[in-house]
Amino acid sequence: MKNISYVILLMLLFSACEDQLNISPKSNLELGNFFATSADFDLALAGAYDPIAVHQNDKGFGTYFKGLLMMGRAGTDEMYVNQGFWDATGKEIGNYTFSPFSRIPNAVWEQQYVGISRCNIVIGKIKETDVSMPESTKNRILGEASFLRGFYYFQLARYYGGVPLITGNTNLNEFKNIRSSLADTYDRVISDFKTAEEYLPEINEPGRATKFAAKSFLAKAYLQMSGEPLNDQSAAALAAIYAKDVIDNGPYDLEPVYSDIFKLDREHGVEYIFSAEYISTDNEGGEVATWDGPPGNWENTITYSICRAMPELYDSYADGDVRRDHNIVDYIVIDAAGNTQPTNDGFYYAFKWRHDPNPATRGYATEWQSPFNFPLTRFADVLLIYAEAQVRADGTPNANAYAAINRVRNRANLGDLNGLSGSEFLQAVLNERKWELAFEGHRLADLVRYGKLIEAVQGATTGEFDSCREY
Repeated sequence: MKNISYVILLMLLFSACEDQLNISPKSNLELGNFFATSADFDLALAGAYDPIAVHQNDKGFGTYFKGLLMMGRAGTDEMYVNQGFWDATGKEIGNYTFSPFSRIPNAVWEQQYVGISRCNIVIGKIKETDVSMPESTKNRILGEASFLRGFYYFQLARYYGGVPLITGNTNLNEFKNIRSSLADTYDRVISDFKTAEEYLPEINEPGRATKFAAKSFLAKAYLQMSGEPLNDQSAAALAAIYAKDVIDNGPYDLEPVYSDIFKLDREHGVEYIFSAEYISTDNEGGEVATWDGPPGNWENTITYSICRAMPELYDSYADGDVRRDHNIVDYIVIDAAGNTQPTNDGFYYAFKWRHDPNPATRGYATEWQSPFNFPLTRFADVLLIYAEAQVRADGTPNANAYAAINRVRNRANLGDLNGLSGSEFLQAVLNERKWELAFEGHRLADLVRYGKLIEAVQGATTGEFDSCREY
């Protein structure tokens, strides 16, 4: 971790992405004589969703099946990489030694452009089609494709900075990379999310984007723009407006019990807004509940223990915060009844998602058939987005900002905040996001936005953490 300041500054704060941008985006989607029916459009749209979660072959290294479970979490003060996998690319993400040809950064870049290419085709075809279909169906398809393109560009903006912007039916294998600015890339993100907001229905099939998902991601994108490195002061007020709209008018609420959020029967419940979707089959299963977790009897835990939780994260939770002992554990599961015993190894393990410990009742046989979804945004996230955005816009917290953060705190068995200055409140929101959204892929973007990534990582390199790093 020595000399990490300079490495992080260059690689994470969007100042040195040139080499990665020289990796050509790739696509293998063939048009043929497709788009003859409305069902063809929906099939193509399903393909546009695929790069969020697909896992076949090596594609999963660029999606939330594998690679994007690492990006956004490793290399922060939230978790560290205990072991590499296959080519040790996990450790390269965790300690900032990855290159343009490292497996995860390369695959994430590629899969986002696969998604963008598919969205471009759907958008272009739906605008010019003469296929007979209800106007509402045509609008929904345009809205979903626009949302997904905005989502993929948002991923690229957060991890690579300004990137080539492709909005037409371009052969990506022949495309010459011309890097846009970060501001221009976010303009593309906002434009697509606004189109999605206009055309998407308020209610859609489970797992598909909705009007409120578009509004939630507009709030997320504007909030990111309001902080480092863009520092777009006008964006904070817009983030607050969109988040407040979702809070006041959306069909969402907090689950009464924090741990219930991450149970299989609540994945399309009241708190989830948009997720990477999995079902327990060979081709559509995930590894969300497999990636982290404590070591132990494989048949009971089915966890790789690739990432471990930072001791500092565990210690930062207040006594009585119910989230700590659900998110982070120091025990192993020893039998099908779910009984545990202490690890006695001094390590802490991320265990937010838990497989059924009983193989006989689990319903799926292998670690890559996990049906657990990965939440990309949920209602608690939007409450905290509003709280932060309002203070960034106005300077001091108002009653609505306090109400938003205190709703999250109260569920966690914590008391109300009050009487804070603007800077104190912003720090309280950053802390609350760390505790509430642990291991959900937000931490790196949060620290970058606050300008605190280097400080946070350097602060997690002493004592117990330094001794347990294995790279």
